Amino acid sequence: MVSMTTPSAATRAGHSVFNVSLLIGILLIAANLRAPITSLGPVLTEVQQFFGLTTAAAGLLNALPLLIFACASPLAPWLTRSLGLERALFGALCLIAAGCLIRSSGSYSGLWLGTLLIGTGIAVANVLVVPLVKRDFAHHTSLCVGLYAATMALIAALGSGLAAPLSKIGGYAWKLSLGVWFVLAMAAMLCWWPQLKSSSALAVSQPERKGRSVWLSPIAWQVSMFMALQTVVFYTLIDWFPAMAASAGIGAAQAGAYLFAYQAIAVVANLSTSVAIKRLSDQRLLGFICSLAIVVGVSGLLYAPSQSLVWLLFAGTGAGMSMVTCLTLFGLRARDHHQASALSGMGQCIGYGLGASGPFFAGWLHETWGSWKAPLAVLLVAACLQGFFAVLAGRDRFAN
Repeated sequence: MVSMTTPSAATRAGHSVFNVSLLIGILLIAANLRAPITSLGPVLTEVQQFFGLTTAAAGLLNALPLLIFACASPLAPWLTRSLGLERALFGALCLIAAGCLIRSSGSYSGLWLGTLLIGTGIAVANVLVVPLVKRDFAHHTSLCVGLYAATMALIAALGSGLAAPLSKIGGYAWKLSLGVWFVLAMAAMLCWWPQLKSSSALAVSQPERKGRSVWLSPIAWQVSMFMALQTVVFYTLIDWFPAMAASAGIGAAQAGAYLFAYQAIAVVANLSTSVAIKRLSDQRLLGFICSLAIVVGVSGLLYAPSQSLVWLLFAGTGAGMSMVTCLTLFGLRARDHHQASALSGMGQCIGYGLGASGPFFAGWLHETWGSWKAPLAVLLVAACLQGFFAVLAGRDRFAN
C-alpha cells in the first residue's frame, strides 16, 4: 500500500513545484516587458543631446516600441506553432537582453537596432504569455494574469523612477540607465531555461481544430477594440499629462508624483480585478465599471483640472482593471491556447497600433486648438466607446 501511494504523492509534489517555478518564470518575463521602455523617457533629453537627435527623431524613438508591438504581434502565433510557447518566449527574452546591451553601446546604429530588438522581443512575449497561462494554469487564469500585469506595471514604474538617478552614477550617464535592464533579462533567461526541457516544450503541438480566422470573429473584434481604446487613453495620459498639468498651474515635480500615483493604483487594481473575475459569471459588469472609472477620470481632467490627482486615481483604477480584464479575455474567449495566441496577437496588434496613434493625435489637436480641452474631449469619447465594446466583449462566448 505504501509503495503505491508514495509515487502519487511525489508526482503531485513535483507537479506543484513545477507550477511554482513556471509562475516565477512568467513573473520574471513580465518584469522585462515595460521597464526597458519606460526607462527611456526620463533620460530621452540626454540621449537626444548625445546623438544630436532632432525633436522628431526623439519622438519616433520614444514611439517606436509601440509601433513594433502593433507590427510584430500577429507573427507571435506563428512562432507558437513553429517553436512552441517555451522556446518562443526564451527567444523573446534573448532579443530583449541583446537589445538592452546594443542600445546602451553608445553607437547611433546601436540605439535604433537595440530599440528594434527590444520592441520585437516584448511584442512576442506580450502575446504568448496569455496562451501559456491558459494552457498551464487553466483553473487560475485570472489570478496569474493579475500577478503578471501587476509585476509588469510595478517594474515599469521603477524603471521610470530609477532612470534619472542611475544616469548620475559614474561617467556612464544614460548608458547605465538603459543598459542595466540587460541584467534583469539575463535573470529571466536563466530562470526560464529549465522550462525548455519540459515535456510540453519538447513536443510542439498543432491545433486540434481548424476554425475560421479570429480576424473574422465579431467577439474577437469587440475584445480588440476594448484593448485598443483603453490603450489609447492610458498612453496619451502617460505621455501628455505633465504638459496638461503645467497648463493648469501644477508644477513638474507634483505632476510626476501624480503620474506615479496613477501607475501605482493601477497595480492595486490589477490584483483586485484578478480576484473579482473569478467571482463573476461573465465580464460585462466588470468591463462597464472599469470603463466608467476612466470616463469619470477623463471628465474630471477636462472640467476640473485643479483636482488632477483625484481624477488620475479614478483613471488609474480603470486602467488597471481594464488591462487585466483584456488580458484575461484573450484566454476566456478562446477554446484552446492556440486560439488564445491568435486572439492575443490580433488584440495587441490593434490595441498598440491605435495606442501609438493616441499621443500623436493628442499633440496635433493641442497644437491646432491651442488647448488641452479638445484632446481630453476626444479621450472622453474614446472612454465611452470603450464601455460599449467592453460590455459586448464581456459576454460569455468563444471567438469562433
